[in-house]
Amino acid sequence: MFTAHYYWYLVLLVPPSTGLYFSLNGIIYNPGSSISIANIGEQPGDRSDAGSTLVCVTTNVNTQCCRGGDNPNGGGTGGWLDPNNTPIPHPNVLGDATNVFTRYLHSQQVRLAIWGGTPSGPLGVYTCVVPNINGMDVSATITITGT
Repeated sequence: MFTAHYYWYLVLLVPPSTGLYFSLNGIIYNPGSSISIANIGEQPGDRSDAGSTLVCVTTNVNTQCCRGGDNPNGGGTGGWLDPNNTPIPHPNVLGDATNVFTRYLHSQQVRLAIWGGTPSGPLGVYTCVVPNINGMDVSATITITGT
């Protein structure tokens, strides 16, 4: 007689100690990593869910970044720069634009998402910029590839 045994393992992912890291679809990426543009999706209607957005996370809870306990109604700072060093806009200013990236702010997060289609680029190094506890900007980069 054959008996099957199943074992469940808990995998704990620990973010790097730099204070900034990236997350996409539940996978943590260190600064300097590469991901495919095809993996980045739109922001779900439920803003508490990151969905398949590329999330830049700060581990510093005492920051002016994003939206947190100090500013739950928004108005926080933090953003993304594309490979041309151009700021990624908030959806409020995109209007009818399609096939572009946009950014969303959430508690300790700056999210990079698709707006209205499938962006084709620009491909290259994207920079997440957030203020630290002293109000000085800190940044981390991730390369977005076409594959």
